[in-house]
Amino acid sequence: MTNSTLDPYHHEHDGVEEVPWSRLAQWLPNLAQKIANDWRPELVIGIAKAGVIPAVYLSSVFRLDFFPIKLSSRHNEDIISDEPRWHVRPGPYVRGKRVLLVDDICVAGRTFRLANAELGELGASEVRTATLAIHSISWRPNYYAFETDSLIVWPWDRDNLSAEGSWYINPEYAVEMHKVAGFVPGPSPALDPEGCAQEK
Repeated sequence: MTNSTLDPYHHEHDGVEEVPWSRLAQWLPNLAQKIANDWRPELVIGIAKAGVIPAVYLSSVFRLDFFPIKLSSRHNEDIISDEPRWHVRPGPYVRGKRVLLVDDICVAGRTFRLANAELGELGASEVRTATLAIHSISWRPNYYAFETDSLIVWPWDRDNLSAEGSWYINPEYAVEMHKVAGFVPGPSPALDPEGCAQEK
């Protein structure tokens, strides 16, 4: 059940976990194995933006079709609404299918709840959910790769690229990082994809 008092964008963290690209090379196969050991989907849907990344991997591993949807409170990275809004809905291709619905992280479960209801209306025979990460206070998807109460900084949106061509930390992450006493950000994943500097 969704924790209706939990704000997915503003909740407490006990630290910062910067995820290098190399860590995903461990987590994604582990997540796929968890799913395969328990269930076999017929279709994979990724919730844009970030859910598309693990969803594409899982669809390739299982040799299944992949489709994106967009259900978000954001537009161009700015939060524009209190509740997720539909931007791209699923289509009739879900009818009669066992659907794996994928996002990067689940906190309050609002997006999964709304997407699951829509897939049910469209005739999906079964929907199960998967994420890379959850917090201890999160609504629980069917499958997830790891649990942490740290702020998770994903490598695909950790940095922005200026018009002059220089990398800088995503301002939304930078604000949260500065709240953690003594925390020193690691190198840009664009410049250090293995995360070697922060793992020393």
